[in-house]
Amino acid sequence: MKKRKSWLLIFCGLSLLLVPSIHAQQKAIEAVFSPMAVTLDGNQQDWEEATLANYKDAAVDYAFRHDGQNLYILFIFNDPKSLSTIEATGMTIYFSPAGKKNKDFGLKFIRKNVTGEQLIALMEQQGTPLTEEQKAQLLAKPQARYLFYEADIVGKKGEKIAPHNQEGVNPPAFRAGRSGKSVVYEFRVPLVSPETYPAGIGYQPGQAFRVGFEWGGMTQEMRKAMMARMAAEGTTARAMDSSFEESLRGGDEGGGMAMGGGSGPRLGSNPKKYSFWVDLKLGVNQE
Repeated sequence: MKKRKSWLLIFCGLSLLLVPSIHAQQKAIEAVFSPMAVTLDGNQQDWEEATLANYKDAAVDYAFRHDGQNLYILFIFNDPKSLSTIEATGMTIYFSPAGKKNKDFGLKFIRKNVTGEQLIALMEQQGTPLTEEQKAQLLAKPQARYLFYEADIVGKKGEKIAPHNQEGVNPPAFRAGRSGKSVVYEFRVPLVSPETYPAGIGYQPGQAFRVGFEWGGMTQEMRKAMMARMAAEGTTARAMDSSFEESLRGGDEGGGMAMGGGSGPRLGSNPKKYSFWVDLKLGVNQE
């Protein structure tokens, strides 16, 4: 009986050791291989057979697939509140070795409203040539605004580099659209080695790595604007305090302080920042 109990204890101990590794394997998501490229249009039509994963804290569904050349990511916001300030901050997607949460390399995707002159500069920066006729058409309407979908490389120090166009490589890109009450984002990321193309993530079918998503919160511009607003409101409050005190001719000073305190921003008014990581493995071609 003692031997039997000993074996049972050993078996139970081994089972406990194996459980974490089994769960870790179950957490990994597979980017299924599909030879058909995804059309980036902010529509779920190309993802009908995809298995969606969920990030409950943001009411977001997402999925991955690849064609051997590019990684495609579907990102569905089911709750408008979860978008936070994505129009201002954009979506930054980080790519890290398996088992790590390394932010040394990422791609920042953001949609901008730009003038014709700004659009020309951005296109030239990316190495996309425009004809003189195209430039003239854009400059002919100085009040017009154009949507520009920008994708920049983000380094470990936060610096941004605009990826150039390179023959034979699809640059990182994205599009956004609506599907009922949901907002749909589609991303394309080149799998090519970064030594070949700076915006490539350098992973191949069969390899595993981690993908991190980050959006929302406040940008530096938003913080500066908030500080300026607080400073302006503080000046207005002090002026009101002074006027109030003069009208009372030395009366209750607490009244003026109450008015000034109520004019500032409330605690918890900052927009929420979202961030989470996913373990991903690139599926292999089964044919």
